[in-house]
Amino acid sequence: MLRLFVFVLFCLTSASVAAAQCRGTDLRDRLTPEAQERLQREIAKVPFAYGNHWIASKGKKRIHVIGTQHTGDSRMRAIMRTLRPVIEQADAVLLEVTRVELAKMEKALLDNRALLLITKGPTLPQMMSETAWADLSHRMKQQGYEPEQTAQIQPWYLSLSLAQSGCGGRGFAAYSGLDDRIEELAIRNRIPIGSLELSMDGMRSLALQPIRDQAKLLELDLASDLNIDDQVVTQRNAYFGETLAEALLIKEWTMYRDIDIPRSEVVRLLRQFDTLLLDRRNKAWMPVIARTKGNNLVVAVGAAHLPGRNGVLNLLHKRGYTLKRASF
Repeated sequence: MLRLFVFVLFCLTSASVAAAQCRGTDLRDRLTPEAQERLQREIAKVPFAYGNHWIASKGKKRIHVIGTQHTGDSRMRAIMRTLRPVIEQADAVLLEVTRVELAKMEKALLDNRALLLITKGPTLPQMMSETAWADLSHRMKQQGYEPEQTAQIQPWYLSLSLAQSGCGGRGFAAYSGLDDRIEELAIRNRIPIGSLELSMDGMRSLALQPIRDQAKLLELDLASDLNIDDQVVTQRNAYFGETLAEALLIKEWTMYRDIDIPRSEVVRLLRQFDTLLLDRRNKAWMPVIARTKGNNLVVAVGAAHLPGRNGVLNLLHKRGYTLKRASF
């Protein structure tokens, strides 16, 4: 799940990893009538479940909140034709991280690989089952890591390193999607751009999950034979259909269904991850948005940040903004 989360939340929030040929199908096409009814019941409880472009208004201030995908897709050309006038008329554009901030993160990782290491407490062989550790060390040895090196790498980063999907772009933090297009257009039009967070904040959020829970997710990833491509295709299709919240619910239902683990434990791990990587960051972005000068702003963030009680849209609504869905 963590490797899926890393793919999806960096694909729909920051980056992606991919390899091989895409072999996924949309899981929504396989739902039983009962599951479809359940989906509609549960999605009705999610604030702002649908839409990738909303306008938040309060007094003279208008904020265009745009849900993005960070990997490229030919369908984005049509989206940019719709969004072009919105970007060109903005007083400022806010992104999760700008290219400048992203470059800082890449440099920090190159200069200090210790940022990715377990620096205290138990190492991975002490936290994982013997079978899972043997599997992990074998896979990482194929990538050039000796077991003693693998033992000290943070579990979330190993999940990213082992992620395999043919349904997206390539490379850690490889911006080539909607964010990149919006930033490029803003630069060409000399519109001020800014980051909602510092370069390392997203990575720190990943590392905030308790290390033993990270190791547990890594172990589940290694054991599960479910097709990750199905999840990725479902979420990508849902993104372009402006229905991402549906795919996120289906992910919670289906991840690790092939493993003998209590469903309550899976849900705990999933929601813990959501809290750290989505909710916590969404709340931290609110003061940045509030202090940005201009009456006409664009806030472009991964689409997974938009829906839900702690989503960007509902947080703005709680702060007195009126929300209206706009063209995407």
